[in-house]
Amino acid sequence: MTANKVKRIIVEGPDCSGKSTLVERLKNELHWDSKSLHHIPGNQFSRYLKEYANQEKIVFDRSHFSENVYAKMWRGGSPFSCEEKFLLDKISKHEAIIIFSIPKKSTLIKRYMERNFKQQISLSDLKRSYLYFLREIGAAEAITYRSESYEELDTLIKKIKREVK
Repeated sequence: MTANKVKRIIVEGPDCSGKSTLVERLKNELHWDSKSLHHIPGNQFSRYLKEYANQEKIVFDRSHFSENVYAKMWRGGSPFSCEEKFLLDKISKHEAIIIFSIPKKSTLIKRYMERNFKQQISLSDLKRSYLYFLREIGAAEAITYRSESYEELDTLIKKIKREVK
């Protein structure tokens, strides 16, 4: 994190990775809002520029990193030019904390199988998205959250609270 004041938190990662639990805890502990940035049709570059510029004290559930992963998987390629992706990566780091929730692949699969509702993603696509998200972490310079225990979650929340204050 830079010396700038933290205004946003971005929580990223594949389905079943613990994002929702983390977002909810951050929202409650920090008394911030949260917003899901799942895909919606339109110009994705403009959409994310606007979201990042106009939101403060917010925890984003997903971001342009997810948009990039799922566009490559399901829509034939990245919705961003190289320059747009570079700029969004840079902007997302500015005055923000980026957290990638990325447990072991076996944990994702176990969580997927234990859910009692139909998933929007197939198990094979979940496994594939895991690899794409691992590649995105490098560009993000993010905090890696393994999402394997409540103790780890508590430690991460305490760390984020210190950085936000």
